[in-house]
Amino acid sequence: MNGKDDDVRSRFRHEARTILNHVVGFGELLAGDSSPLTAPELDESFKAIGAAAIALRQPVLAYLASILDGSEPSDVLRLQVYERIYDLVSLVQSTKRFSPAGTKALEDIHKVHEAVNALSDLFESADAFSAIKADSASLSRAASQPEARRVSGRILVVDDDAFNREILSRHLERQGHVVCQAANGTEAFSILSEAPFDIVVLDVMMPGMNGYQFLEAIHDDPRLREMSTIVVSALDDPASMARCLELGAEDYMPRDFNPLILKARIDSLLEKKAYKRENDEALRRLIDTQERLAGELRDAAEYVRSLLPKRLRWRGVAADWEFIPSLSLGGDCFFYHAIDANRLALYLLDVSGHGIQAALLSVTIMNMLRGLSLGGVDYSSPSSVLSKLNRSFRIEDQNNMFFTIWYGVYDSSTRKLRYAGAGSPPAVLVGPDGAVVELAGDGPVIGVDEAAAFGEFDQQVDPDSNLYLFSDGLFEVRTTAGTMLAWEDFMTLLEAHHRECLLSPACLSPIKRIVDSVRGLSSKALFDDDVSIVEFAFGG
Repeated sequence: MNGKDDDVRSRFRHEARTILNHVVGFGELLAGDSSPLTAPELDESFKAIGAAAIALRQPVLAYLASILDGSEPSDVLRLQVYERIYDLVSLVQSTKRFSPAGTKALEDIHKVHEAVNALSDLFESADAFSAIKADSASLSRAASQPEARRVSGRILVVDDDAFNREILSRHLERQGHVVCQAANGTEAFSILSEAPFDIVVLDVMMPGMNGYQFLEAIHDDPRLREMSTIVVSALDDPASMARCLELGAEDYMPRDFNPLILKARIDSLLEKKAYKRENDEALRRLIDTQERLAGELRDAAEYVRSLLPKRLRWRGVAADWEFIPSLSLGGDCFFYHAIDANRLALYLLDVSGHGIQAALLSVTIMNMLRGLSLGGVDYSSPSSVLSKLNRSFRIEDQNNMFFTIWYGVYDSSTRKLRYAGAGSPPAVLVGPDGAVVELAGDGPVIGVDEAAAFGEFDQQVDPDSNLYLFSDGLFEVRTTAGTMLAWEDFMTLLEAHHRECLLSPACLSPIKRIVDSVRGLSSKALFDDDVSIVEFAFGG
C-alpha cells in the first residue's frame, strides 16, 4: 500500500466521520426537543431518532477502522451499516409526516435526513468503494483502461408502502436508472400501458392485486411477457419465494437487502437484455440478408432461365427440356443453335459449386458458345471447342471453379452426330428399336489440365431416335432407402418412361415423367443441385 492509497482512505474516513457527527449531533438535538408540550407520539419519535443515530455510530466507526487498517470490511459489517441507515431513514420519514410545520423540531428532522442521506450516498458511491478496494497496481491499470460501459434502464417500483418505494427508488436512481413508482398492481399496469420498462421491482403483499396476481397477469400479456421482475418482500417464506420464481420472477430478495447485491442483480438483468437486443438485431439483419440473397438467387435463376433456348423444331429435329434450379442455384446451362444450314450445335455444361458465382460463369460460357465468340475455333469440331474452353477457363483463373460439358454437332444431311465430352455424364441415344447407346466422351473436366486432349466421336442417328442430355443433379440423389441412386437404376427408369411415352398418344415428351420419377425415389422433396434434361427427337 502506497501513500496514494493512504490519502484516498484517509479522505474517505474523514468525510464519513464528519457526516456521522452531523447525524448523531442533530439526532441528539432532536431528542432534546421533546417537552411537556410535545405530543406523546412526537416525543417518542424524537427519542427514537436520537437512539437510532447513536446506534449508527458503532458499526460506522468499526467500518472506518477496518478501512484505515487496509483490510476489506466484512459483508456482515457492511450489511449492519446499511440496516442502521435504513432504520434511521424510516424513522425520519414517518416523523416528518406528522411534525408541525414551521417548528425547530421539523428543521432538525430535515437536517438529520440530509445528513443520513449524505452518509448513505457516501457508502454507496461506486467511486468511493473502488478507491477503497483498489491497490496501487489496480489503480494504475484502471487509469490505463477505458471506462466500462455502464448499463442503465427504465425501472418501475411497485409497492403499497410509500417509504419502501422511496428507498428503492433512491437506490436505483443513484445507480443511474430512470425510476417510476406505482402504489399497487392496477396503477402499475396503467403505467406499463403508457411506456416501456426494462424491469419491475415488485412487492408481494399489496391490497387489491397482490404480487402473485401481478406476475400471472404479466405472464398472460404478450406485450409484457419479456419484461423482467425482481420481487423484494418482507416474506421470507420459501413457499412464497418458490411461487414467485415459478410465476416468472427473475429473483426474490428480502426487504433488508444489501444494496450492492440489488445493484448486481439489476446490472446483470440489464446486460442480458442489452445482449438479447443486440442478438435480436443481429438476427434481424441476418434474416434480412438471407431474404435479400434468396431474392437475388430467385432473380438469378429467372435470368438463367430467360437465356435458355426456346423449344426447337429444325430440319426434322424437335427439342424439349426441363430446368429445375436448386435453392442454392448451381451452374447448369444448355443450348442448341444452328452453325450453318445443315449443322446444329447442342451442348450442356455444369460449373462446379453453387451460388451466383457458379451461375455467372456458366452463363458467360454459354453466351460465348452461342455467340460463336471464342475465336480461332471450328464450332463444327467438338474437340476443337473443348480444347479452346480448356485453355481459356483455367481453374486458377476462375477462383478454383471448373466445369463439365458435353458438346455435339448434328449434321442433318448425313444424319451423323459428332460429339466430345469433358467429365460430363454420357448422353443417351435411344434408337427406334429401343436400343440404348451411351455417348460418353473421354476428356477430363475443363480447366484442370491445360494440355488435356479431348477425343471426338461419331454416331449415326437413325430416324425416330431420341437423344437425352442431362446434368448429374438429375441422378445423383439419395433415395429413401438411404443409398445413392445407381446409374443402372436410373438408366432403367429412363428407358421405361421412354417406352411408355412412345405407346401413349397423349405423351409429347417423357422428360417430365423422368424428373418426377427420380424425385419420387429421392429422400428429399427438393433436388440438392440444379437439374437439367434436354430431349432431342430426330424425325424421319
